[in-house]
Formats: sequence, structure tokens, C-alpha cells
Amino acid sequence: MTDKRPRKSAARRLRKRLKALGRGAQNAATLLKRGRLGAPYCAPYDIVLEEEIFRLRHYNPGPEGVDAEPVPESILLVPPLMVSSDIYDISPELSATTMLMARGLDVWLVDYGAPETEERGMERTMEGHILAVDRAIQEIFDRTGHDVHLVGYSQGGIFVYQAAAYRRCECVASLVTFGAPVDIWRNMPFKMHEQITRKVLGAAGSALEIPLRKLPGLPGSLTSTGFKVFNAHKEVKQIASFFGLLHDREALKKREPKRRFLGGEGFVAWPGPAFREFVDEVVVHNRLTMGGMVFNGKSIGLGDIDCPILIFVGLRDDMARPSCVRAVAKAAPKAEVHEVQAAAGHFGLVVGTQAITRHWPIVADWTAWQAGVGERPAALDEDPPAADGEPGSRTEALYEVATDALDTVWNKLGDVSLDVGQMVDTLRWQIPRLAKLEGLMAETHASLSAALAEQAESIPEAPFFLWKGRSFTYAQANGRVNKAARILRSSGVTLGEQVGVLMDNHPDFLTVVTALNRLGAVAVPLDTTLRGQSLEQALAVGEVDHLVVSGAHAERALAAYEGTVLCVGGEGLPGGTQRVDLLDEAIAGASPVPIAGLEPGRTGDLALLLFTSGLSGMPKAARITNRRWVASALGAAAACRLTPDDTVYCPLPLYNAVGMLLAVSGALVGGARLALAPRFSVSGFWPDVRRTGATVVVYIGGLCRYLVNTPPADGEGDHSVRLFAGAGMKADVWEQLLQRFGDVQVIDIYGSTEGNVVLANLTGEKIGSVGSPMTAEKNVALLRLDADHETFARDSQGRVIPCGTDEPGVLVGRIGGHGPVSRFEGYTDREATQRRILRDVFTPGDSWFISGDLFRRDEDGDYWHLGRLGDTFRWKAENVSAQQVEGVLDGWDTVARVAVYGVEVPGYDGRAGMAALQLAGGAGFVPEQLFELVEQHLPDGARPRFVRLVEGFELTEDHEVNKGLLRDGGIDLKTIDDPVYAYDAPGQTYVRVDAATLPGFLKKARSF
Repeated sequence: MTDKRPRKSAARRLRKRLKALGRGAQNAATLLKRGRLGAPYCAPYDIVLEEEIFRLRHYNPGPEGVDAEPVPESILLVPPLMVSSDIYDISPELSATTMLMARGLDVWLVDYGAPETEERGMERTMEGHILAVDRAIQEIFDRTGHDVHLVGYSQGGIFVYQAAAYRRCECVASLVTFGAPVDIWRNMPFKMHEQITRKVLGAAGSALEIPLRKLPGLPGSLTSTGFKVFNAHKEVKQIASFFGLLHDREALKKREPKRRFLGGEGFVAWPGPAFREFVDEVVVHNRLTMGGMVFNGKSIGLGDIDCPILIFVGLRDDMARPSCVRAVAKAAPKAEVHEVQAAAGHFGLVVGTQAITRHWPIVADWTAWQAGVGERPAALDEDPPAADGEPGSRTEALYEVATDALDTVWNKLGDVSLDVGQMVDTLRWQIPRLAKLEGLMAETHASLSAALAEQAESIPEAPFFLWKGRSFTYAQANGRVNKAARILRSSGVTLGEQVGVLMDNHPDFLTVVTALNRLGAVAVPLDTTLRGQSLEQALAVGEVDHLVVSGAHAERALAAYEGTVLCVGGEGLPGGTQRVDLLDEAIAGASPVPIAGLEPGRTGDLALLLFTSGLSGMPKAARITNRRWVASALGAAAACRLTPDDTVYCPLPLYNAVGMLLAVSGALVGGARLALAPRFSVSGFWPDVRRTGATVVVYIGGLCRYLVNTPPADGEGDHSVRLFAGAGMKADVWEQLLQRFGDVQVIDIYGSTEGNVVLANLTGEKIGSVGSPMTAEKNVALLRLDADHETFARDSQGRVIPCGTDEPGVLVGRIGGHGPVSRFEGYTDREATQRRILRDVFTPGDSWFISGDLFRRDEDGDYWHLGRLGDTFRWKAENVSAQQVEGVLDGWDTVARVAVYGVEVPGYDGRAGMAALQLAGGAGFVPEQLFELVEQHLPDGARPRFVRLVEGFELTEDHEVNKGLLRDGGIDLKTIDDPVYAYDAPGQTYVRVDAATLPGFLKKARSF
């Protein structure tokens, strides 16, 4: 016998669906005919005052009353232009007025009506709207005897500020604003120099003056469309939800008020005169910030406001961006400003579930607190809520870079005198880049290999890198990466494995590293100068599972490593080994089709291990996540203003952090060309620049010193370079660079490979400074050292002591938060990681990264690098910065290069300064001139006590002097062959000493 139940069940489901369709059709017909399903909703109120431009509503709680104790002050709601007053009372479940009354508040509202339906409504001015608020405040005070709390949304918030300033806060208890822009110029998705902004907006205002004069106003349908454009994803959700509930009449009736409001009924016309005033006064002249508004013959500014202010800032608000809303704190310095951050867009600040359950209750708590009948709202001290799950969410990873770092970048770039055309061309590339990356979440798949794939899709034929006269497009580069990834995977490289890369600068280096990233493996670039035990140590520290090498390094690799060695290029390979695969040949025959089943790594995944010596001088492998890699790329591209018109010239080794994170990654994200040099060459530098058309040169350490030390050549200022960008340029080199090589700019950046602090001098105004933090100022501090430089100085309560202005100290960065800049990923060595963390610094449980670098901070907040901890010594009760002394000696024409360090002197405490000098070609050493120089520019303790004349210096990979070798020699004149001179204060000179004469000199020297 056959079971009939499944068939009956299916029939029942079909009948149910048909009934739902029938109900949906009936509801749709009713909507088409009547436009609504139920009667309009409105909370009960009385009109207590009616004048030409407004009606004053007074809401009453009705016969049911309220449960809460009444608050003995009134609250006045002010709507914006464009939006109906019903914004505060859309539906029973979305009614701010009802919720506020339920909390015991006396609620009033300024109702401007619909200007297009009222007599002379389209002739209204902005002044009229503000004087209406002023009139309402006075009416409420006269009726109640209580001061009034003003609450305004969007432009209603602007009216609140202006009315309070107009009244000098008379009868005003406090101000509450939702998404109210103050500094309109900050509302742009970019920052410009104030003068440029003024010119651009002034020109725009002049161009629009005639058409604006003819414009009667903006119709409500236009403003409704504007809201939908700014909230497109929510509009789509509303439409989908509407059709999904078409069969459910009660659900549709519940949603109807909001649907009709957003559909157009909630939007009213903006009168032409008011719109023209807004454009001229608020936008073009930015008078909310600048002051000078005139109402009823009275000149006012927000600086007249002295009552408390509570601002609601929407983290996803594109119509009133956070920075322009927060500007009220600067515009109204006498007011105490409190802030609540909301994970909402512009409309969601006042309407929606979050607004009713969180935002409006905070307003009720605020009013009770200000009235003296409630506690301080807890929300004022809470961390902002996460904005997860919404399209366009601006939390985590690159949002924090965009707001913390890149917003600072744009502010700093705004100080550069750029012409409008250059700025517009820059923004053409910067804004889409930020828009594409700003919503990156912690678990979002994003990496540099993904960025290459995106560029290959969007600009496939654009050149990516230039190498020895050849050009490779983004599409070709991406194809090579796909091929290499296939071979690496077939050779045993798997997700999460750590792969050493021992290769010279070459396109294959980029191919291999990016292919490893595409596989989810971790690239470990190795210094190609390593050999023997040092190479073995690096491989061990990097915990390498496989090793990829170029042919020139294969023999050393095989001798130092017992695991799998993959070789790119087979020339000169040692024979008889099975551990070498000819990766290059395999790539040549591979298919360019993308690898199935592979996705870019997540932002939190480990991507690179980059070696750094840190404080100890011993190499450590710093962990670089995809988040940090992408953030570095984005920051580099923005700071250098890279566009596809740029060519980035990189003469640095790619195992260097600046070469990989700034040059390669910045060029990739910027869509620029990357001109890769095999190595740095003084003689080949300018020919390379001219051959490649380089516009941006990336440097590190003393590299540029070689350029300024070469004899001047004809036409050396005739080149394409606009910018030198990098780290560690000394002031004397910087000045010579600007003097010799024409119209170039220098951007000097401080940021250790593993650290969480980035400082940048983006304007070049203070030569030798590394500028100010690209992270929030509160996340950076300078701490005082004790006399021996071994620990941080602490006060009597055991707390660390922050440095004052121009006081030397150790730079530390707060660890915490979600942004890639604020994190400290540490090293592969856990103990080494813990040694770089200082805990319980300012508050219990906080932790800070110890940079190991000494700085001073000037009165403008700009930082000046004074060297590493090892470059500081104490002599005659003074802390001496080697870099400070070097800066003075570098200015002496006699000197080509100098290195200053501390040495122990028999019979003396502390360390005396020794200056090793390499004299300029043809120069002679005149001791009296040196004595005069240090007497004039250095305090007594900082004047070098010894001078050592050297033929040359051994350099590090950063082209800096290797001071370790010099320190090892100390003042042992039995082992030092170079001429040595000692400081002779009575003789006002330096005198030559040797092993035999030094003891006698020290014994009789009175002022040594």
C-alpha cells in the first residue's frame, strides 16, 4: 500500500502558498489604489504657538501617563531642512517623542512644515529658521520657567548651534546633536590646504551664483533620492523586505510609516534663499568654524557657546563624516563637549532599532544628568560599538588606517602647497583606493597577492615593473605569480609553511614572494650577504620549511640548509644533488589560469618574516601579517600620492622592510610602475632615473649621502624625480639634496619593522624632523630614562615619567585596538617579543611597545630622532645623544662623514664621547677649528673628548656606519692605528695623543 502523506503535505504547502499570493495581491491592490494600508500615525501633541515660519508643538503623554519621574526641564527637538518634522515620530516603534515622554521628559518640537505647500514658504531664509528656534526657546522658558535642552539632527543640529550662539546660551541648558556637520570642509572624503579649499569652493560658489539665484529651491523628491543614494544598500534591503512581507498585512502595516517616510513623504522642499545662504555661508566660507555669521544684525560665532554639548557621531555616516562633526570642540572652545559614537549611517542615528534602544535613551539620561536628577550616562565612558555586518562597515584593519593614519596623511598633505589640478589628479586615484580597502575586516580575505590580481583585472595592460630595459604589465606579473604558485605547490609548499627566499633583486624575487602569499605560505626574505653560521642562524630563527634561491646563491644554500632547496635559474649549480629543482623552467611551461580552490589570505594571517636586529643587535624575525602588509602599502601610496603616472625607483634590497613594504607594495597599490635596480650604484643612479622616468625614489639610511658627496655634474637638476621617500635621512644630506637636485620634496618616515608607531614628516618644512604620529597622538609617548639608561625613570609612586617639550626620551607606542598600526605582532621568539613590551605604564593593565629609539618632541608636536639607546651615553652628569653631536660635526666642511660613540676612560665615571671623522677629499684637520665649533654649538658634556681620524668606515646594509666595531676598539691606543686627538680645554684645541702620552695628559688635564 502506497503512503499518501508526502503527497498531502506537498498539496498543503501549495495551497498555503496560493493563499499567501492571494493575500499579497489584495494588499498590493490596496496599496496601488489608496497608497497605504492603515491610518497615518502621530503621537498626540498641541500647537501652542504658530507663526509665519513654524509651529511649536508640545507633546503630551496621553491618558496613560508615564512611569518615570518627571525631569524638571524641557527638551526641544529641531528638525533639519529637507526632512519632515515627523523624523522624530515616524511610527509607534520608531518614535523618539514617545520614548522621551515615557522617560519623564517634557517634549517640544519646532515644526517648519512643508515649505512648498505654505504661503511664501519657498522664500524662507536660513536666518528665519534660526530665529524660529530662538523664538521657541523663549516661549518654552516663559511657559515653564525652566532652561531648555536643544536637540537637533543634521542641519537641525546646525540650527541648534546657531540659535544657542545667537542667544549666548541664555535659557539654554545643553545642546544635543546627531550627525551635525560643523567644519564642512572636513566633510569631503579628502583634505586640502585651507587656501586651496577656499579657492576651489569660492570658484565653485561664483560659478553657481547665477544658477542658484534662479533656483526656487530643492524639491523633496530630490532630497529623498539623495538619502537613497547615500544609503543604497539599505534601500535594496527595504525593497526586498517589502516584497517578502507582501502577504502579511499586519507586518506591512507595522512597517508602513517608515516605508512611506523613506519613500518620499518624509522629505520636503528646501527653500531657494535658505539653500543659497547655506552654500555661501556654511559651505564656501565655512562660517560655523571661522565665525562671522550675521543674524538679525548681530554677528555671532560658535565660540559664544558655553553650555555642555553632546554629539552623536555616525561611524558610517557619509553625509556628516566624523571629523566634521567633531569639529565643534574646536569651534566652541568654551563648551564642554561629550561624544557618543554610533555604528550607524546618517539616517540610522535618529531612526531605527539602534536609535530607539540606545541613542534616544542616552539623550534621556543626559537630560536627567544635566538637570541634576540623574547619574552621568554610562555611554559617555563606553567604547564605541562595533559596526560589523553592514555593507560599507568602517571598522577593523584598513578603516583604522583610513581614519587614524591616512586621515592624518591627508591633513599633513594639506599643508603642502599643491595646485588644484595636482590635488584633483591625486584624489582621482586616492579616493577609490580608500573606498575599496577601508571596509576591510579582521577575517576578510585581502593581501598583496589579491591586490595584484585586482590590478591585473582593472589595468591589465598597464606596466607594473621595469627591469633592465624590459617592461612587464600587471597582467603578465599576475600570470607569472600564478605559474610560480602552481610549481611551489607541486613542490610541496603548503598553507602556513615558512619559506626562505635567498635571491638578489630581480623580478623573480617579487614573483616568488607574491606566489607564496597567494598560497597562504609565509615568505622569509634573507640577506644575500649572509653565509656560513650567520646564514644557518637566520634559517633557524626563521624556522624555514623550504628554501628558494637563485643560482648565484645555490651552493651556499645547500651548504647551510638540509631541507628542500628550490632554485630559480640553473646556471652554475653544483652537480650531483637532488635537492635543486629548476623552478624557472617549470614556470615557463605552466598555464596562466588562476589556481582553483585558492583564495587570498585573511588579513590576520602571517604573510612575511622580516629580519631586524632590534635592541640587542642579534637578528630577530619580525612577524608581518597581511593586515600590516596591506596597511603599509596603502599608507605608502597615500603618503607619496602615487598614481599610475608615477614610477617608483627602488635601489634597495628587497629583503629590506623599506624596499618591500614601501617601494614594492606602495607601487602595487598605487597602480604605479616599479623600476627595480639590481643594487644601489652611485654612478648608475641618475642614468637609471632618466632611463626609467622615475618620479619617486625610495631610500634608507645613508644612501642619499653618496649622491650629495659625488662631485656636481652638469644637468644634475634636470630629471623627473619629484619625491625622495624613505627613512633615516640626516639633516645635512637633506639640505644638500634640496640645494643640488632641483625641485624635489623629501618625505622622511620613522617606523620600525616590527613596531606599532609611525611618524612621518609629510611636508618637509622641518628639515631633519620625522614629523608627527600618523596614529592617534594618545597612542604615542616619550618616557624618561634613568641615569644609567638601563630602565625607565619612575616617580615616587612607581609610575613612569613622560618627557616634557624638547626633553630626550624613549619612544613607546600603546599596544591595543583593532587597527594594523596599533598592534605589535612580535617576533618568532616569544621571549624577545616580551622584552619589547612595557606594562602598567599609565593605567593598570596597559601595555606599550618599546621602540628602543630616542626622540625629542618640539613645541609643535614634531619628533626629532636622537638615535638608538646604544647611541646615547652619560658624561659629566649629562645624557649625550650621539646623533645630536653628529649633526653639529656634519656641518663642518672639513668632514665627509662622522660617527660618535661613548668610550670608557680610566679614572673617570661614565663614557666620554669619541668622534671618528672621515675627512673630505683634500681637507686637512685643524684642531682649533673643531674646538671652536663644539664650544659654540654643544654643551660641555656633549663635546667629544676624543677625535679619531679614519680613512673610511665599514657600513651596514642600510649604508650606516657600523659603530659596533668602533666601540669595540674603545680608547685602547695600543690597538688603534688611526691618529687620535684629545679635548684640551685650557689650550682651546685638540692635541694629538698616543698610548704613551695619553695617561699623562689625563692626569694633568683639569677640564677634560
